[in-house]
Amino acid sequence: MTAFKDYCVHILGHVRPQATFLSIKEYRNNYGEIANFSVCFHASYLKTVEKTAEIVEAFVPNSDAEEEARHELLESFNWTLSGFNPLYTCNGVYEDIMDSIGKPIPGIKLHKNQNLVHINAMIIRPKIIISKALYPYVNRSEKTIAKKIIKGKTPLGKWLQFKLEPGRFDELIVQKMRIKG
Repeated sequence: MTAFKDYCVHILGHVRPQATFLSIKEYRNNYGEIANFSVCFHASYLKTVEKTAEIVEAFVPNSDAEEEARHELLESFNWTLSGFNPLYTCNGVYEDIMDSIGKPIPGIKLHKNQNLVHINAMIIRPKIIISKALYPYVNRSEKTIAKKIIKGKTPLGKWLQFKLEPGRFDELIVQKMRIKG
């Protein structure tokens, strides 16, 4: 690991393991959009999936595409909650990052191919600063669009991943500790 990654791991390894707030200032995504984020760090992903499944279960579809999307989302959530999702494509991609006593730090992983620390968190409040992002056009089916819309109305739709690398963000603040990007 580089000195920057060691620095990030050191700071994040001292954050209490319960859900806590974290802010990321001037984070630049892969498409050039810049935003400030307040997020809930160390939130339970599985509890988020459980709550999302409850919401999607109660969702009343208005079309065949929405019904198919609802069914496929519920199937995927059930697989995730069972501990094995055959649609999961990241096996072997991430590695746990351990704290000083050898326990995995919740919410952060090392992406082995990119050799970067990634944070997973639930967005509480985003504030777009520069939105002149160039997103590529993606031709999506009606069912795929319906999945995105349905999931966007749930807690899981607020779940994001942030890459911690120099130049990608200005500052990360958590429990009065700062990581300068």
